[in-house]
Amino acid sequence: MQQLKCSEEEAKKLVANYEEGFKGTIAFAKKGSAFVRKNGYIVICPMTGHRLYWYDHQEWLERQESFTKEFWEEYRTMHKGTGDNIAQMVSMHFKAASYYDRLARNSPPQGTSACMTKKAVTDIFNWIVDNGYFGIILLCVLVHDETCWEYPKEITIFPKIVSDYMQKAAAYFCKKIDIPAEPAVGDHWIH
Repeated sequence: MQQLKCSEEEAKKLVANYEEGFKGTIAFAKKGSAFVRKNGYIVICPMTGHRLYWYDHQEWLERQESFTKEFWEEYRTMHKGTGDNIAQMVSMHFKAASYYDRLARNSPPQGTSACMTKKAVTDIFNWIVDNGYFGIILLCVLVHDETCWEYPKEITIFPKIVSDYMQKAAAYFCKKIDIPAEPAVGDHWIH
């Protein structure tokens, strides 16, 4: 409402339309939020077991349990909006939950993408070694889901090798849809 400078009614309608149009996304977010709030960690990639831990989760749970009906009655009458220590503690409590809710939505796809890229680069490196190109084909940089390589122009097959291994790595982690990898060749980093 504040960001869009619209009425509360319009904002609620936008949220309802989003939730109706993206039911799977909403379900994923709710499931992730419930899991991290209960368990104190996020499963980044189920296939590898990578996790992201909520470092002070136990303290958060204890604070959450202390928020009784009586606490909220006192909070509303004595602390809400005052900026005192209790108001700041409540604010930080909900900010922490919101932070880990966002991580629970973002970390699994981003972390799995990182695992895909690492597997692809490992497989490409093994191909380089197996084919006698160690020290000839060089990895320059990894950026998100991209790799940037330097290689002699004579090794014309290399872009296809990179593309094939990137796609195989994606298929290893993502069984339901194909994730294409298209090489771009130039004398500088194109993306």
